[in-house]
Amino acid sequence: MEEQHRIKLFVCSDNVLVWNAEDVSFLRDEMRVVGNQIGCLPRFPRQNSFLGLPLLLMPEEVSLLLNKGVADLEKGDNPLETPTQQQIEEYHQLCDESYKEQVELFREERKREIEQNLPKIIDGKKEKRRKEIEEKKKAGEEVDESELDKEITIDVDSIPIPSLPRNHALVQLFTESPWKGEKSGGDMASWNFPSTEKEKIRCRVFQDLWEKGNFLTSGAKFGGDFLVYPGDPGKFHSHYVAICMEHQKNLTPLDLVAMGRLGSNVKKTVVLCSLDQEDHLQYTSLQWTGIT
Repeated sequence: MEEQHRIKLFVCSDNVLVWNAEDVSFLRDEMRVVGNQIGCLPRFPRQNSFLGLPLLLMPEEVSLLLNKGVADLEKGDNPLETPTQQQIEEYHQLCDESYKEQVELFREERKREIEQNLPKIIDGKKEKRRKEIEEKKKAGEEVDESELDKEITIDVDSIPIPSLPRNHALVQLFTESPWKGEKSGGDMASWNFPSTEKEKIRCRVFQDLWEKGNFLTSGAKFGGDFLVYPGDPGKFHSHYVAICMEHQKNLTPLDLVAMGRLGSNVKKTVVLCSLDQEDHLQYTSLQWTGIT
């Protein structure tokens, strides 16, 4: 039987992060957990339109993964241990192998560029030969006119291609320790969410809507707790803004109007989510309608 994929979650200053790219892909494709990427891209660090690892998870997402038994929660703010001599040697070996692979790729790429520009190179050599013959004529030297018609052939494999300088080689930046394996014995972290009535409602609502096949993200920018998507947020717009509250909470007409207009302005349906006295989830939708 195939072993279930385990996600490593790291608690850093009360934030839960995912550092492994394969884990991030598994979360989105298999678990419908989106999270929020907060890291800068190595090649484009001076912008925040496109972000990368690590992936920041909402507390509700963490609780869902722990309840489903697909994740392990570890302390991520501990300093890395001093590498052993064997690990240092392995690291240098990895760097050497990476450099050798890049040298071969560099030479192959240079050969492809030469082959693509071969007609221009030949034309350039012909033009250079023509100028040399003209200069000899001007100097009164005897020249062989047939030299202009001789075919120029170039053997690409015989062209010397310099090696890639070591300081120009790409360096791999690890987002997690390559020696911290599955059985590294990392310090396990405790998880106390949910601890309040509000958090309990949010957690129950999140898991229930997730189990109905939806994708959920934070709804803070839209005045709610969650945005509910029928599919991957990269392909679909959200249909609902979920707002979690206590079942017995008194709402004024102004509160209802504000939430109704909120949903109308962003073209979404506002859903009030709560737990009744029997601990059952209750959903109430609000829609702003005009007078005809």
